[in-house]
Amino acid sequence: MNKLLILFVGIGVWILSTLPVSADVSLQKLIDETPKNGELKLDAQKYEGNIVITKPITLIGKKGTVIRGDGKGNVILVKASNVTLKNFKIENSSLSRNSGEEYSGIRSMGDHNQFIKLVIHDVYHGLFLNSSKYNLVNDVKVTGQGTGKLGSQGNGIQLIRTYNSIIENCELTKTRDGIYVEYADKNEIRTNQVSETRYGLHYMYSNDNTFYKNHFNKNTGGAAIMHSHGIVLKENQFSFNQGSRSFGLIIQTSSSNTVLDNEFYLNQRGIYLEQSTQNRIEGNKFFHNEIGVELWTTSTSQVFTKNHFKQNVANVLTIGGESYNQWNQNGIGNYWGTELSVLDLDQNKIGDSPVEYRSSLYKLIEENELAYLFLKSPAIKIYEKINEVLSTQKVMVVDEFPLIKENQPSRVSLLYPAVIPVILILGWFFIKKRRSRLS
Repeated sequence: MNKLLILFVGIGVWILSTLPVSADVSLQKLIDETPKNGELKLDAQKYEGNIVITKPITLIGKKGTVIRGDGKGNVILVKASNVTLKNFKIENSSLSRNSGEEYSGIRSMGDHNQFIKLVIHDVYHGLFLNSSKYNLVNDVKVTGQGTGKLGSQGNGIQLIRTYNSIIENCELTKTRDGIYVEYADKNEIRTNQVSETRYGLHYMYSNDNTFYKNHFNKNTGGAAIMHSHGIVLKENQFSFNQGSRSFGLIIQTSSSNTVLDNEFYLNQRGIYLEQSTQNRIEGNKFFHNEIGVELWTTSTSQVFTKNHFKQNVANVLTIGGESYNQWNQNGIGNYWGTELSVLDLDQNKIGDSPVEYRSSLYKLIEENELAYLFLKSPAIKIYEKINEVLSTQKVMVVDEFPLIKENQPSRVSLLYPAVIPVILILGWFFIKKRRSRLS
């Protein structure tokens, strides 16, 4: 009899924990009454925050479910592990910067938490993961107040001392930084869309993170890696990042990072390197940027190989003096868009002589930062041409093993149609002359 009673009680608790709830009841009370590891389903209504979660539960909304804060703190504060928040909107955290805490739509301090299909707006930080690990953030949309208010708002997603977490399929726009990572190692950030921010991604003192297939469009800066090591950036797209001294990617005071198979398109500067060493830049495409790669003399021992440079105003500029970097590895250099002027007698798709890339634009930039604003001007092409005629350009890059694209005819192969008839004619005259002598 006792076992049967316990069974009925257990079934009752489970039913109560999974029933839809009404917004007429305090959401905090409903959360407090939900058992550990229970599931709380919300109606398509607006619920008043702020709320605190101190135990493992699952909170699921539906289309039209909104949790609105009182504008004085975090809308949702998660102090527990194994918490799942899914499928609702969050709004109206405190925007104050005068408190001891920067408030958020969600602030989470637990491990193994999941944040799925959430929409967050009118908050300081969107989602703040603090001192935690093994979290999942999937399909979260955060919208800020726009570039005119960057100083009064926070980041879309912020990770501080957070490890082994995944951020994927998120859309972040008009925040200060899209994703901000500080003292946070071994996280994976993939397939996110970030636009209209200061920096789309901002790493500070964070190591061994992976950054994969993200898109950064129309930011002041696409991604910033600062004081960080062991970052892998692979197959990301950095495009239309324009403004005063803008860039697709900046690597500053960082080393041993890998930039692999990314696309840099229509940025003021594709990659900007300063005070950094031993980074590997491989297989990237630099198309239609004002400057493909900007290297300051403080950055040395980088390896550039298999990169494509095409139709940039300047493919590479070295600023502040000569910079010692490697523009090929194991006999494999880069594509410079100069295939028609490179001999490839053995047809191995590697040029038989080095490519020297020269420019005079470095002088303008060293003397005046305002020069960045005029790189698109037709006058820049005239300036480069005059310096080329006067032989006052400086060698920016020497690539000992320039690559020739597949299916792209080299200079020698283009000569074949003209050379073969000449050889045949000369051969015919030689044979005819020899026969006349014999006769």
